Amino acid sequence: MFGKMQLAEFKACELEQEAASAWSILDGLVGATYKPICYLGKQQVHGTLYWFIAEQVLVTHPPIRRVIKLAIHGFNGDYDLLESSIEEIA
Repeated sequence: MFGKMQLAEFKACELEQEAASAWSILDGLVGATYKPICYLGKQQVHGTLYWFIAEQVLVTHPPIRRVIKLAIHGFNGDYDLLESSIEEIA
């Protein structure tokens, strides 16, 4: 499509164990798939926020690929995707 960025094919980055544990919650989500491009780091809040740059592929016809930033909240061994943190990187 004219004027639209053609995304490169990304390889998943290697994640340290703590970040990999947080990332694993994305495996079971319906409607999109995610691939970690870059682990940015963690932020101590009430628990821990793990920040990532990722490729998101929305399950549509045709599939929509985009690069996003997102955070996963971890607390006492439980992890949740902060949907409000998902932001497309244009």
